[in-house]
Amino acid sequence: MEKVWDELKKIEAQAEQIQSEAQDRAKKMVLLAKKDAEKLVENSKTYAEAESRKLHLMAIEEANRDRNEQLKANAETVANLKSKAEKRIDKAVLVVVNAVLEDSAL
Repeated sequence: MEKVWDELKKIEAQAEQIQSEAQDRAKKMVLLAKKDAEKLVENSKTYAEAESRKLHLMAIEEANRDRNEQLKANAETVANLKSKAEKRIDKAVLVVVNAVLEDSAL
């Protein structure tokens, strides 16, 4: 009977050892998982910042293109209006001169 008790004590000691080792391994696995998660979060931040910079530069480039197109369109409109004004200046001067002469004749 004593042999059985000794054998049970050995088995119980082995079970405790296995349980202790399993807890240690579980703690190590949790720490590794936590470190990996922290790395993933840091990498995500880095990638997000890079993507943000890229999108910002693209937005600036698009805004510059739109502005340049608008400036070009405005310059064409100004040139067109100036050309029309130059063509009509002689008529405007003539109308003003006639209006002044008619007023002075009265």
